[in-house]
Amino acid sequence: MIRTLTIAMLAAVSLASVATPVFAKQQDRTWPADKLGKETSIPFIGTIGLYNFEADSDRGVWLQDQQRRWYYATVVGPCTGLPFANRIGVDTRFGGTQLDRTGTLLVDRQRCPINSLVASNGPPPKAKKAKKKG
Repeated sequence: MIRTLTIAMLAAVSLASVATPVFAKQQDRTWPADKLGKETSIPFIGTIGLYNFEADSDRGVWLQDQQRRWYYATVVGPCTGLPFANRIGVDTRFGGTQLDRTGTLLVDRQRCPINSLVASNGPPPKAKKAKKKG
């Protein structure tokens, strides 16, 4: 009985160690070069939502799915609340589970129709501010 329990515990520990590198790879998912900048959709957004977003201006936003892949969405006309939004929603049209260029961003009670949704490498790194001397 003790031997069976020990083998089961060793199997569980070895499985746990195998899962860690797979999860690490999911955090760093990038698009193949031939997919970047091309129209695409975010699957299952209606059921699992977004992981992160970062506004570019009132005309665009980077969206990150649960698998940590980035997308860039441009909107039709200005979406004035986007640069200041703490959260955003999406309307996938007709209750679908994927977001594409026919969807709408919901920002502070404003509906912002999406003009384009493309695969992206994400927002550019933020520049560090130089310290003032004196």
